[in-house]
Amino acid sequence: MSKRSQIFRLLPLGLVAAAAVLAPSTAHASGYLAARFGSDYGTPAMANPYAIYFNPAAMGGTTGTQLTGDLSLLIRHASYTRPASALSPNASKPTDANYAASNTGTSKLNNLIGLPFLGVTSDLGTKNFRAGYAFYIPFGGQASWDKRDGLNSSLPGAVDGPQRWHNISGIIVAAYNTFAASYTIPSARLSFGASVSPIIHHVSTVRARNSDGSDDTNAGSTNIEGRSLIQATGVNLGAAAGVYWEAIPNRLNLGLSYTSQPGFGETRMKGTLSTRLGTQPGVSKSDIDFLQEYPDIVRFGSVLKISEKADLRADFEYVRWSTFKNQCVVARGKDCNVNAAGGQSGNDVIINIPRNWKDAVGFRIGPGYKVAEKTDIFGSLGFTTPAVPKSTIDSSTIDAFRIYIAAGVRHEISKHVALAGSYNHIAFLNVDSTNEAQQFKFQAPSKSPSGGGIYKSQVGLINVNVTYSF
Repeated sequence: MSKRSQIFRLLPLGLVAAAAVLAPSTAHASGYLAARFGSDYGTPAMANPYAIYFNPAAMGGTTGTQLTGDLSLLIRHASYTRPASALSPNASKPTDANYAASNTGTSKLNNLIGLPFLGVTSDLGTKNFRAGYAFYIPFGGQASWDKRDGLNSSLPGAVDGPQRWHNISGIIVAAYNTFAASYTIPSARLSFGASVSPIIHHVSTVRARNSDGSDDTNAGSTNIEGRSLIQATGVNLGAAAGVYWEAIPNRLNLGLSYTSQPGFGETRMKGTLSTRLGTQPGVSKSDIDFLQEYPDIVRFGSVLKISEKADLRADFEYVRWSTFKNQCVVARGKDCNVNAAGGQSGNDVIINIPRNWKDAVGFRIGPGYKVAEKTDIFGSLGFTTPAVPKSTIDSSTIDAFRIYIAAGVRHEISKHVALAGSYNHIAFLNVDSTNEAQQFKFQAPSKSPSGGGIYKSQVGLINVNVTYSF
């Protein structure tokens, strides 16, 4: 066995070990979709290790062995302003000034987060076959909201902000270990690829909660506001397939891919729900399953060489977020049987969060230009449409029409090593759901305090990556 083959076979074990100590990311595409690895080099029509996720067939354009380590550092700022109109209409003290102050006003979030990608592709010494492995987190969200000071000390829960009924801090991730392969038909300049991914899911979230689904804080002199902690994990499989075509040699490359839903449908995570309501002694703990359904994705991309030094890159994605109907906490082994109004006929569902998301699309276009023999500059402009409707948006799922701007440089340090860096800005348009929020109109166990109000968010992303080729 060659030295290169030995390295290729052993590398996945090292990547899995390294992945265990890397932090997950915040969502920065539609919904929870966070797949922006490699900046403008992560597309379904570019031949590099990012193809393992975006289009496994595009590995057909690679040669030798390529190892890529990629890290995106995100600086995320968000705010939520909750108006008096969002207060629960049947709270026990709707005219109490301390109650109103604890549940209205502006909450802020300022987080610094890391998003990793580690991947390797190899031709294994063959002409037509390529294999690859990568670790990455395409679905994820992480948030920790700032504390608020200067509120009435008789309501201790108010320090966590008016958004606390939906999120105080939390994390939800789907970590992929993807094994991919492609086969090329040289006479047709056509490559086909497929992948399979064991996916590790994890959720951990803390939110305020009370027994009637309102934002009530006290009954007389008794505090009734509580807290709940959901922690759950699960494992399932996903798959992807694609085609990559060098339509005009050295001038036009096209790529098309399909990525399945994790688990090919519903994702079930096993865990615990820990709850303390009001002044009850101790914490109640129960075994639960956490259920949700991520989308499948179709992507198309192109790279057009317009001169010896310049090319134009474009890609499009369709994300079927309409599969994401609920996030449901049920008794262990049970199903999420709720009706359209959010109610249930039994007691299997403990908490249900209606989502009712909608399909989203994204588009990006931009040039690459060779300013020197070993140095390229690149940039792009793009957008994604929101998956989250105003009726169910809350502080754990801030989503909006987003505009993406990227600019960067890639330089070949030597024959074997290339280094790239870019700045990517994601501008969210403001969302005002004041008159459209529906959370408090659902029946139990789906009822929660209103998420109505104004949401703002901006993300600055610095991406750096290094590729070693041999």
